Amino acid sequence: MLKLNGSVLGPRPTETEVEQPFPLKVVPDWDEQVKRASEVCRHIDRHLDYEAASRLLLDRNDFVPVHLCPEQRVTMVTDVYADCRS
Repeated sequence: MLKLNGSVLGPRPTETEVEQPFPLKVVPDWDEQVKRASEVCRHIDRHLDYEAASRLLLDRNDFVPVHLCPEQRVTMVTDVYADCRS
């Protein structure tokens, strides 16, 4: 028993080690999420590359979704949504 400022504390809890494989699984379906995120990025890149190829741009890496017209944005978002829902 430990005493602290006149009060009695119980025994210290014993620490038990839990055997868990590394790396720890924080997200159970991590591999599936990475696969789907890669597909979404591929769709976005494909749309941006297609639109950048039809324009005269000084730097193709500077072409982002903000530069798309509303119709092109809707098409890209629809493709991304369809990929996420499948």
